Amino acid sequence: MKFIVSIISSIYNLTLTSKLLGIFTSTYHYIKDYNNISDFFYGETFKKLIKQYLHVELKKDWIGRLYGIINPNIDIDGNFNVNSMVIEINDELSNNNEYVMNWLYKQLNLVATLFNIQNLYNYINMDIQHVGPINGDNYLIIFDIASRRNIGKYFKQFIIQALIYAIIGFGIYYFLIS
Repeated sequence: MKFIVSIISSIYNLTLTSKLLGIFTSTYHYIKDYNNISDFFYGETFKKLIKQYLHVELKKDWIGRLYGIINPNIDIDGNFNVNSMVIEINDELSNNNEYVMNWLYKQLNLVATLFNIQNLYNYINMDIQHVGPINGDNYLIIFDIASRRNIGKYFKQFIIQALIYAIIGFGIYYFLIS
């Protein structure tokens, strides 16, 4: 019985209806999360705390993500601080990616404690990308509401599957009519 249910579930996951249902449910979860976190996330207090703890001015892009460039080796006064760096040696010579990740999560845990937000990472997603020269420690940090990714994922799957169905339907129509 379990085998039959898993087969039916697998077939359902391949349908266009499942992708459309995924879009609706992820949109519902996004709206719910947005209502819970928007006052905190888009408020001036959050931006001030991020500026204080991460030393970055956050800007908002057209879909609502907050982003900025950080360099954890520069202190709040703008001075280069070598004492706090942890450098790892790997195939790319040297970097401090792990140090930056740990530093960011430690700082965000402080922000979550100040705002008394439990499970902050369930609501806010943080992407980090190294930017600039290889030997520089500049990182692009992007904050986003975590459930927004699911909308994009399901929407992309829906569009791809709809296009495949349209191409198959057009091919069948073209070859049967001509």
